[in-house]
Amino acid sequence: MEVVEPGWRTHFSRVLKIARSNLYTKPVKQSFNDQLAITELKTVSDINPYYGVTRLAIELGWSEKKTRRIRNLAGVVAAKRTKRHSKSSIKAEVKAPNNALKSYIDFNNPNRPQDGQNYSRMTESGAWVQDFTHIYFMGMWVYVATVLDIKTRRIVGWSIGLRHDTELVHRAILDAFSKYPPPTILHSDQGSEYLSYRLQDLCQKMEIILSCSDKGSPWQNGFKERFYSTLKDELGPVKRFKDIAELNEGIALTIYYYNHKRIHTALKMSPAAYAATLQNIN
Repeated sequence: MEVVEPGWRTHFSRVLKIARSNLYTKPVKQSFNDQLAITELKTVSDINPYYGVTRLAIELGWSEKKTRRIRNLAGVVAAKRTKRHSKSSIKAEVKAPNNALKSYIDFNNPNRPQDGQNYSRMTESGAWVQDFTHIYFMGMWVYVATVLDIKTRRIVGWSIGLRHDTELVHRAILDAFSKYPPPTILHSDQGSEYLSYRLQDLCQKMEIILSCSDKGSPWQNGFKERFYSTLKDELGPVKRFKDIAELNEGIALTIYYYNHKRIHTALKMSPAAYAATLQNIN
């Protein structure tokens, strides 16, 4: 009779004195768990297509190591970011004020401010920052102005229009004032839309310090620079909207998602959730 050599699993089960079936369990179980994890990750990624490893890990409650491994297995890649267009300007009515936030800035390299800043102290300034961007839609430019609370990273006010003028930015700040107490500082770049008698008078009446970044220094308004990249990414292709009304609704839903659902990496939660924790502390 021909003697059949035992396979490696039979051999090792005899040497280690364990059941041969146990040698099959771990790979099968791991594969099954990986498939469940892939499904879970894809579900989160479908809802949040611009999430990288860090935000996916926070959302899923996993380590970044596991998240990266499962994301690679799933073949998931974060959607590419869109480029921001430059904006034109109108005539300024008032002189740009000094940068009231400069004393809160810690540069990574004082000799090269464009290399970045540490914003940790700036969040205690009580400041809001404002800016606007534009979106090309149905053969025309649509402008979106927003106001962001530095402390919570929450969008506290916004407006949309077909002209980038003082009215556009004024509506955004009035929207913010209608919902939240006024800030200590209201900061922007030196866009002429923000250098108006109307805004200056409003802030004087409310005892708000107007502040502007230095000319040609967009990194000094970095909070808003990053937000608009996020806004356009999360809004997605605007050609899916049938008219301005649908675009307006899409922008409103995107800002709501940013405020209430999307995890902010620095906060480890959404801006609204972080604001709620501050209220509980106080």
